[in-house]
Amino acid sequence: MDTTDRSRLTSLATLGFLATLALSAPCTSSAQEGAPPAARAPLTPEQIAARDKRNAADAAEWNRNPAPKDPRDFSGVWWTRGYDRTFRPVTNPPLPPSESAKLLPLTPLEAASRQHHLDMEQAGTPIADAPTQCFPHGIPRLMASPYPIQFVYAPGMIAILHEVAHNVRLIHMDGKPPPPDTPRTFLGYSVGHWEGDTLVVVTDHFNDRTQIDEEALSHGVKLKVTERFTKFVNRYGGVELRNRITIEDPDHFTQPWTAERLYPWRGDTRIAEYSCEENNRNAPVNGVTVAK
Repeated sequence: MDTTDRSRLTSLATLGFLATLALSAPCTSSAQEGAPPAARAPLTPEQIAARDKRNAADAAEWNRNPAPKDPRDFSGVWWTRGYDRTFRPVTNPPLPPSESAKLLPLTPLEAASRQHHLDMEQAGTPIADAPTQCFPHGIPRLMASPYPIQFVYAPGMIAILHEVAHNVRLIHMDGKPPPPDTPRTFLGYSVGHWEGDTLVVVTDHFNDRTQIDEEALSHGVKLKVTERFTKFVNRYGGVELRNRITIEDPDHFTQPWTAERLYPWRGDTRIAEYSCEENNRNAPVNGVTVAK
């Protein structure tokens, strides 16, 4: 990770995303995105009030350069709050990761795989996944990365440009299915369409070299990910994207399940250069990685 990456992570800490970090799971490893947060006590009423005041100020600053008014126009830069290294089923009311993890519909194969990943991490030798070797993160793992993303529209296609490792997602909007000879890749093949003002993106044709999340969830070549992006105005007056992510893989999960990520509009920033290969502090040795 180069100095640009470190400055981005420093800015994350100063943006005051305590609400998200308070629900993050304790862990012992780190990824290319940076060290995961330590366990935190629940927020006090005073901390909640301070967070809300800060988030309202952030919304005003970030939306000084406003997002496009068209609900179908996501053009521009968005940036998820904080860093949650896990994907968990959406619940109402929300549960902490340790509790929502119990709702994961794991097959015996995935239950054993997940436990192996957790055991290796507890031992201080976490299993290396794709981004620790500068390969693309995979989907949905990429959508949890705490770096800015930018939507770019082109005829018949929407691209999502990710600052992290310069990952690029191409969403085909021409209504055609993947070609018969489509290869299996890290980011798969994405086909999108609109349902009202919600962008629905279905991605498959994955290889099996990535993980669902950084912590422990894996997948195979049968993985299919369906995302539903919707623009809305949050309670602070800021514009956000909600991404409802449905994960299907019959070899790893007994039924489809849905996670969620939110991305505030960031009219105050631009995508920066990210060189994973330069000073990669998570380069694995013999299949395991420990942040240096």
